[in-house]
Amino acid sequence: MILKELIGREPVTIDPESDLVRAAKLMKKEIVGSLLVVEGGEPKGIISERDIVYAIASDLPLTTKVREVMSTNLVTADAGTDVGEAAILMVGKGIRHLVVKEGSRVIGVVSLRDVARSLGLIATDLTIW
Repeated sequence: MILKELIGREPVTIDPESDLVRAAKLMKKEIVGSLLVVEGGEPKGIISERDIVYAIASDLPLTTKVREVMSTNLVTADAGTDVGEAAILMVGKGIRHLVVKEGSRVIGVVSLRDVARSLGLIATDLTIW
């Protein structure tokens, strides 16, 4: 299986100047665990549920900008990358979200959970929502 087969939709994006409340509400609305942070049409980072929880636990105000807490170590992989290779890349880089590109265009973001599920490492019938 290749990464492109794990992509079910375009990535959900947010502006880096949005605040944490907007990011959390967008995640809830879109039923996603992370948002691709885009500025000027270019991906600049990712903000995850974990980033928001850590920001709140660190007593940052809810008005804190996404830019201040997003992860900027974007790692990308080609859409044709084997999911096993993607798993090794993600673990090796210590990341939980991988930006998937087709040519120069971002087509999606896959989570470590998506990759593990596709490899049969975790159950596929668990519903979180």
